[in-house]
Amino acid sequence: MNFFLADILISKDKDVDLNIKKQILIKGLDLINKELKTSKTNNSCLTVSLRLTNIRNMKKLNYSFSGSNKETNVLSFIPDPNETDENNNSVGDIAICVDVLKKEAKEQNKDFLDHLLHLFVHGVLHLLGYKHGSDREASKMEQVEKNILSKLGIEDPYLIEL
Repeated sequence: MNFFLADILISKDKDVDLNIKKQILIKGLDLINKELKTSKTNNSCLTVSLRLTNIRNMKKLNYSFSGSNKETNVLSFIPDPNETDENNNSVGDIAICVDVLKKEAKEQNKDFLDHLLHLFVHGVLHLLGYKHGSDREASKMEQVEKNILSKLGIEDPYLIEL
């Protein structure tokens, strides 16, 4: 693939109390690059933007972009090609709802950071065109996620212990 995921910009809502080390997410990007066999050239280095948000703002985002007035754990937004220029190096934006993330991690007996990394990888794959609308698409996307997460020492996120 003729691109390389090189950096991440992290922002968070004022009331989100979470400090995540950028290097952990960069390691995730590096593993995505390896799994997808990306190539680094002079103008192929891309940036991912990550926003850590609360339930209220996630519901607003979800409603604005999909018409669904409910909370969700992660959303991905591909840049509008009509609003970018040739110098734009963003692959897109990811929003992760920290409140939902905490709730899911607790309910599913998952490590919080492991679940965060899973949602981040999941969001990045959506930005790169992966989908899970059909069983075939979901199977392909989940396998890529599992391959990447296993290299981070994270167990299969689709095996839920209740």
